[in-house]
Amino acid sequence: MKRILLVEDNIAIRENTTELLELANFQVIAACNGQEGLEIALTEKPDLILCDIMMPEIDGFHLLEILRAKSTFEKTPFLFFTASAEQSEIKKGLAAGANDYIIKPFDADELIELVSKYVGK
Repeated sequence: MKRILLVEDNIAIRENTTELLELANFQVIAACNGQEGLEIALTEKPDLILCDIMMPEIDGFHLLEILRAKSTFEKTPFLFFTASAEQSEIKKGLAAGANDYIIKPFDADELIELVSKYVGK
């Protein structure tokens, strides 16, 4: 079973997204901010990271930067999960090394399809 690290500070979005991914047979490890996400990533080594951008402690861009600097995470798919549909934010994330992004609110099928594209089922 593929393990997804979900880093999202909004509890309702975090819980709903966790449930959607678990129903699609992914194992989800959830973090409520970037600092917790970093600690979990380093110990759990997930197959994919789904990360909000605007969060307390460490934002998504900084989390991506920290993880990409470590050889263990050079190839780990990192997807931004953001309410910001601004092209500048999307371009900044992709330039920083993110593999893809999904804009909130999202369609459940779209989320599952995107995650599956990077880690399979």
